[in-house]
Amino acid sequence: MKRKPIIAALLSSVTPGLGQVYNGQMIKGIIFFCATNLLIVLLSFTRLQFSFYGLAAIIMITLLFWLFIVLEAWFAAAKIKEIRLKSYNKWYIYLLIVLLTFGIDFISTDFLVKDVLRIRGYRIQSGSMQPTLREGDCVMVNIKHYGSKKLQRGDLVVYKFPEDPTKEFLGRVIGLEGEKLEIRNKWVYVNNSPLQEDYKTHEDSRIFAEKDFPDSDSIRDNYGPVIVPWGSCFVLGDNRDKSYDSRYWGFLPLKSITGKASYLYLSADIARIGRSMR
Repeated sequence: MKRKPIIAALLSSVTPGLGQVYNGQMIKGIIFFCATNLLIVLLSFTRLQFSFYGLAAIIMITLLFWLFIVLEAWFAAAKIKEIRLKSYNKWYIYLLIVLLTFGIDFISTDFLVKDVLRIRGYRIQSGSMQPTLREGDCVMVNIKHYGSKKLQRGDLVVYKFPEDPTKEFLGRVIGLEGEKLEIRNKWVYVNNSPLQEDYKTHEDSRIFAEKDFPDSDSIRDNYGPVIVPWGSCFVLGDNRDKSYDSRYWGFLPLKSITGKASYLYLSADIARIGRSMR
């Protein structure tokens, strides 16, 4: 019985190696399926994933290898004049393989992201980080960064919101453990020295002081002095006049940090895509 190249190619495009199984080449199909997954794992253990172009290279290499498998299935099927159908050459066997593949992928996704890729995407939900990040921007987050490195001032971190841990937000680390922090008329001071911040912006020229704003609004522009406790940090949004951050809800426990933003991978402004986060 002849094999149809288009069917072989389509099957391998759905599941790597399935087209080869359709062609009666079970061992080759298994090899291609395993090789595709092994390639992803091996590439992901490199540091390529932690840069925009590195991740793009991983995706491109994987897709090119997958395309090779699809084309191999096509040309192999075209060469077959007549084959004796095997017991596994049944449509329901192909369907079962596809379903099993998707099931394995679904189960292994959590492991792949957390332990192999160690990255995940995060979408900016407000304008509190402008101009650095805009609402709708998508950044790649390294969820294992602080397993081997220390938190540094200036890091952009994703964290579980202390007032509602079911939500996650992104902010900039300003104060570290044991440091004295104070905000005087919009200027941040760390250990009594002014902090140079070329990334921040102030949309409101007014300065709120306690004598004028006895309620919580005064801490927007004048805060502290306070000492950052051990096991915590102090985070602020770059859009200082429109950010709900540590000034209002307190210190951020280090255990609430879920990762460090690495680079911008999606934005309405194409020219900004690929920018490193610092």
